[in-house]
Amino acid sequence: MAYSTVPKTKRDGVIQLRDGTGSPVTLDIAYEEGNFTFSQPQKYSELVILDRGNFSTVRKQDEQAITGSFSAYFRQFTDASEAGSLRDFILGAGNYSANVSTGSTGTPYVEHFCIDIKYTAEGTDFGDDADHTVTLSKCVCNLDFSEGDPSAFSLSFTCYGGATVTGPA
Repeated sequence: MAYSTVPKTKRDGVIQLRDGTGSPVTLDIAYEEGNFTFSQPQKYSELVILDRGNFSTVRKQDEQAITGSFSAYFRQFTDASEAGSLRDFILGAGNYSANVSTGSTGTPYVEHFCIDIKYTAEGTDFGDDADHTVTLSKCVCNLDFSEGDPSAFSLSFTCYGGATVTGPA
């Protein structure tokens, strides 16, 4: 298929959190603003070597992580008995206390509790051969809460396992 001719919007996106079990436990994020972002830098930072102020050599330095964020409207902090919550999912707590960290196997091993974050942008409804996805692996998450109208969570993440991107062939 040719390059998609339909720009995607926030109405086309879905954010899904996934744990590390064989058939992942998932949580689709609802009641969110549509402001999902991630930054995928070059795989390695640059070590710039100067010779009296002039570029001499640029070498690969340290591997870099992917970072990102999104916001979701606050509905509850925790729920140990039924559906769970965003906070519970990223901490492996409450209803999600049996979740498995995605960082506990493979390389790199990440000691912190990790999840995978999958973002899907609808494509097939617009004539594309497939939907467009990115799965960010081994994400360590931080959650901020702010009161307001409405109150909201802001989730930021750092992913140490890289990104897998899919789309039309």
